[in-house]
Amino acid sequence: MSLTQEQKNQEVKTTEENARRGFLKRAAYAAPTIVALGALTKPTESKAGFGKPPSAPNWN
Repeated sequence: MSLTQEQKNQEVKTTEENARRGFLKRAAYAAPTIVALGALTKPTESKAGFGKPPSAPNWN
């Protein structure tokens, strides 16, 4: 049994749609992960005790 041209086109469209959906799903999960990893690369910015103390206020 051979497929008609319309059936072949429908099969190609379905495959392309599935590929797009897969890409969007991966992108949706990857974006928050990338943001979280970016925050982990600079942990010293969030720790207390690093850097110089704040300057005294100038009340003049």
